[in-house]
Amino acid sequence: MYKYLLCVCIIALLLSSCGNKPKHIYIDTDYTTENIDTTENVDTGAIDDFAIDETESVVVPFREENGVKVIDVKVNGVGFNMIFDTGCSGTLISVAEANYLYQKGLLSQDDILGTSQSMIADGSIVENAVVNLKEVVVADKISCPNVQATVSNNVSAPLLFGNEVLNRTASYKIDNLNKTIIFKLK
Repeated sequence: MYKYLLCVCIIALLLSSCGNKPKHIYIDTDYTTENIDTTENVDTGAIDDFAIDETESVVVPFREENGVKVIDVKVNGVGFNMIFDTGCSGTLISVAEANYLYQKGLLSQDDILGTSQSMIADGSIVENAVVNLKEVVVADKISCPNVQATVSNNVSAPLLFGNEVLNRTASYKIDNLNKTIIFKLK
């Protein structure tokens, strides 16, 4: 118990040593929608938002938990369940996961990028740490290096897999019938 509290204190000190000025964080914004084929489905007349060529795609299973889609993700080699959240601008982990990665030597002081301010669901603004996750791997199939993630001070915050990673793919399509997400890679 004392080891856990000590590690949380160490992370808090490391985060506060970054200074009170938030660092600017730059995310690769080369994502374009030019190559997304919006075709009409002849049988139903419905618009298929993303026509995905199955030969260039990766199929990732998801499961429904409490009304949200959850996928298996490895962060710096450690497996986590994350909520697939297209409404989230980035990637979010809680201080509990950050502490665990830090204890295992998979997150270091060099990975702390600074702080950011975020608006949460109730409209309030919170300040959180921002870290570099060296590698995020989705379902052992898609590898994303150097993912910038926000660390929530709330130890029970859900882990969110959002647009910071999703925008690195050309497109994705959710197949609710088969409980899969089909990613088309760039």
